[in-house]
Order: sequence, then structure tokens, then C-alpha cells
Amino acid sequence: MQNISEAVVDKVREEAQTIVTEAEEEAKKELEKAKAQQDARLEAEKRRLLTAAQEEGARITAQNAMQARQKVANAKAAVLEDIVQKARTDLKKASTRRESLAYLITDAISGLGESEKVTVAVAKNDLEMAREIVKADKKLSTIVSEVKTCDCEGGVLVDNEDQTLSVDNTYTTRLEMLLPRMLPEISKKLF
Repeated sequence: MQNISEAVVDKVREEAQTIVTEAEEEAKKELEKAKAQQDARLEAEKRRLLTAAQEEGARITAQNAMQARQKVANAKAAVLEDIVQKARTDLKKASTRRESLAYLITDAISGLGESEKVTVAVAKNDLEMAREIVKADKKLSTIVSEVKTCDCEGGVLVDNEDQTLSVDNTYTTRLEMLLPRMLPEISKKLF
């Protein structure tokens, strides 16, 4: 009986050991499965954070590049504006050459077409020179009825007799007409 009882106890122990071993193996599998799931979640979160960081980095880089281009463009525009302002200042200080004034007068008169009589207006400093130019040229002296002053930095304004047509050949207007063509060329050479 003792053998039977020992055999039953051994059998129960053996079954208990098998159950415990199976439970440990099952727990180990569940633990490995949970660890794998946790690792997968951590890896997915790392990828998400890395992608977000890369996107933020790309956005910041693009924004900084845009700001840098804007600063360069502003600096270029400031340089060009400075050149234009210096040209305007130099134009105000420059004395008119006789040949230039004569050319501007005849050019403006020819711009009016076949006008009978015209009025020529020049800067105060150029009044006497303009009168001398008109007086010295027979064709101009027959067309020009009056030489007077105007508020300009130099050059000439010419009006037909009834003042319905006018040609502005002042230095300021000519400069403003030239700037759109000259600034891109100046920009190419400077930058």
C-alpha cells in the first residue's frame, strides 16, 4: 500500500511538475510575446518621432533659406536704390553742357511733330544757355516763341503753342525712363 501511495504521490508530483513546467513555458511565451509587442510599439514610436523631427527640421531649413534669400534680395534692392539716389543727387549737382541742352531741345521739338510755334522751359541755371542755343540756330529761332524757366533739375520741357502737346525731356524724366532698362543690367554686373 505504501508502494501504491508512493506511486500515486509520484504520479501526482509528476503531473504537477508537468503542469508547472507547461505553465512556466506558457508564461515565458506570453512574456516574450508582450516584450516583442512592447519593442514593436517602441520602434513605431521612435519612427514617428524621428519622422516628425525630420519634418520639423526640413520646415525650419526651408524657412531659414527663404529668410536668407529675402535678406539677400533686400540687400540687393538697397544697393540698387542707393545707386539710383546717388544718380539723382549727382544729376542735381551736374552742370548742363551746351551740346546736351541743344540736343534735348531739338529732340523734344521733333517729338512734337510739325508744330508751328513752341515754348521751351528749362532749369533756372540753364535759361541763358538755352536762349543762346535758340538764338544761334535759325530753325530753332523761328519755331521757339519763348524760352522760360521751369521747376526741374535740368533738361527741357517743350509745349506746342496751344499747350495741347508737351514733351518732357528733363533729366529726371529721362532717368526714370532709363532705370527699368538699366537696373537689370546693373544688377547683373554687381551680383
